[in-house]
Amino acid sequence: MSISRRSYEHFDSMKSENADGKTEKVGIIWKNGSKYTGIQTEDVVDSERHLKKLDPDKFVQSYGNYGKYQILTYILVQTLNFFYSSSIYVMSYVQLGLDKTCVLNNETLPMSQTCEIDTDPKGKLGKLNGGYCGIVNETELLITNHNAQTNLLVEFDLSCSHWFLQEFGLTIFTIAAIIAVPFMSMLADRYGRKPVIVSTAILAFLGNLAASFSPNFGVFLVLRALVGACSDTYLSVGSVATCEYISEKARAWITVVYNVAWTLGMIWTLMVTLMTDDWRWRYFIAGFPGVYAFFLWYFLPESPHWLIVKNRTERLKKYIKTANRINKKTPDFSECQQSAHHEEKHESFKAMMGSKKLIWILFANGFIEMVISLVYFAISFLSVELGDDHIQAFLYSSLVEIPAGLAVLPLMIFMGRKTIVIWCLVFQTLALIGVTVFLDVYSLKLGMMLIAKVMSTIIYSVHPIWANEQFPTSVRSLCFSLMNIPQSMGIIMSPYLKHIALSPNWLPFVVIALFSFISATLAFMLNETKNTKLPTDVESLSNPGEAADLSAYRNSSSSTSSLKSPKNKSKKKKTSSNENISTKSLGTVTFSGEQ
Repeated sequence: MSISRRSYEHFDSMKSENADGKTEKVGIIWKNGSKYTGIQTEDVVDSERHLKKLDPDKFVQSYGNYGKYQILTYILVQTLNFFYSSSIYVMSYVQLGLDKTCVLNNETLPMSQTCEIDTDPKGKLGKLNGGYCGIVNETELLITNHNAQTNLLVEFDLSCSHWFLQEFGLTIFTIAAIIAVPFMSMLADRYGRKPVIVSTAILAFLGNLAASFSPNFGVFLVLRALVGACSDTYLSVGSVATCEYISEKARAWITVVYNVAWTLGMIWTLMVTLMTDDWRWRYFIAGFPGVYAFFLWYFLPESPHWLIVKNRTERLKKYIKTANRINKKTPDFSECQQSAHHEEKHESFKAMMGSKKLIWILFANGFIEMVISLVYFAISFLSVELGDDHIQAFLYSSLVEIPAGLAVLPLMIFMGRKTIVIWCLVFQTLALIGVTVFLDVYSLKLGMMLIAKVMSTIIYSVHPIWANEQFPTSVRSLCFSLMNIPQSMGIIMSPYLKHIALSPNWLPFVVIALFSFISATLAFMLNETKNTKLPTDVESLSNPGEAADLSAYRNSSSSTSSLKSPKNKSKKKKTSSNENISTKSLGTVTFSGEQ
């Protein structure tokens, strides 16, 4: 039976090992050294079926725990944390706090944060009470530490605006993320991780550059919304993709590049602050390294896990070709099979809502994310108040993340994800209670706050990995984006914490400590995911048998390779049935031009 030239060239590019141990090209049948002129369509079908039966986790594992290509793609994605971090923290340095004074005839008048004069109604200046400085009579508003060039608030005439509006540059960043990320994550589940990650990273870069030229605050907020929607998208989808790029054992290393990139983003923001006093230049320079997104367009591959589950066999072959070349390894994929091939599924929000177990997983992980984001960002934004020098104080807050991030690696190697999250939440709770005890002792208060941040940093590193491993591949991006909604709520609340005046003043820390303890309780009720297979679809959550331990595969593959000898292989091939020979011949997939 003949086949089209296009199909011939396609299958001619694949190689496999035949029953006699010789190399043959899939699609062209070699027997006893002779070449057939015809193409057997059964072999073509077997080739496609073979790739469709791949187990995604075993496929990635076949390149080893730390395949070079897999680690490279992980680094490419996690480096994006640098740009997300700088996009958030740059706001702290383009709208620093203002030292405002209200003056009338060389006399200083008391006023509120919104410049409302607060004089004694019965005094000689009582008639000024309730008026706004700079508007009533001959009062003058003086700003002693900034001007229109150095501060966004001054240039856009927001010096006396309510603190909610002043912090809205960060708030709208997160609100836009809440709206956009679930939709973009559904696109990532349907069309792939790479196009969504790369396109949003490029848009975030362009949005940041444009924001530095904003003619007014309204335009600035629109561009901040664009940056927020895109930044949270590439971070969320990138977090999902990272778990799919590398083996289960290598996921412990996710936290290393994640924390280093995030901390360097914070330090980069500080360096830019020292370079110039102009807020527009600060914003422009801080966002300029985002040009890195164009680099990703050429070098970032699609998630192999997504390619297998979605049956994208043509693109999977290209991935295999590149992975084989960079890893200098040609795995035997016959050991990476599962009982049936993956039926392509486009599971929707409705399918998620039909699973009570998945709803519970989303709720529990969402609450945990809200609490840790509230604690982490509240302490980060409050760090400018930890000392007289806002640069030095913020640096302290940044540097504590380095040892915290490095500690995650051994913790994830020797402990389960669940155990780490629970214990860190407990210690975070105790540290927050410590803040209330030592509220009036600066050094001890600072120490307790930094301990709480170390704990939240560790949780922030481990929990996304743990959560992603609980979500099915078919809706993983969507689940992660929905989990990020409460996380975004925590981020939204965090900058306003420093503006809220409650009596007694320790009450906010007690409330957050209580939330932290509740999070630890919820974490205790979730399942451990270390050494387990990623669920492929919503149905697999109800079938634990489909989530067999990967450790069994690693152990069996290593023991099998050590026990095999050339003699045994030869004997096995001679006694194999035709079906087994066909499966074996498709086990090793290589390409023309490879040795």
